[in-house]
Amino acid sequence: MSSEVRERLEAARKAAEAEVERSKAKHDELAEKIAALGDDSPDRKSELRRRKATLTGAREALKDAEAALELFERTGKEHAIVAKGARVVGSIAVHVPPGSSHEARGRAIDDELTGPLIDVATELGVVLAAAPSRYTRERPGRDAEGRTVLDVFGRVEGDTLVPAVSSASRNLRT
Repeated sequence: MSSEVRERLEAARKAAEAEVERSKAKHDELAEKIAALGDDSPDRKSELRRRKATLTGAREALKDAEAALELFERTGKEHAIVAKGARVVGSIAVHVPPGSSHEARGRAIDDELTGPLIDVATELGVVLAAAPSRYTRERPGRDAEGRTVLDVFGRVEGDTLVPAVSSASRNLRT
């Protein structure tokens, strides 16, 4: 099973690398075309910004794929939470029944995440600053078993572990 997981994670990383290369080539091609024609109209600039955003998204997907592979190699598990310096990174998979209320969803996430997150916080010598569900960001879609997959991010501030899932915290995840 672990070789299947490794192969799947490696395939996801390779697909993300290919998407970065494809997006970069399209962006560079458009930039060269605009420079050669001297066409800096608002439409062209807007198209260039869209291509740049696509490239940025592809790079983020590649970082996520590389992080998932590194996490697997480090723990031997597809979903785990680990401390990296003054940061906490990882993922969990939670079965959330269809039609669950917001409160039931939050309880399911908290139930699944509390133990591992407290273990990592104890390892770092800190306490949690928020409910465990506040440290998560949901991935789109479901895994092969129909579970909701959530990325977990936190950072140490003083003697507390605070959530780091906002867009402003994106740079802390690398």
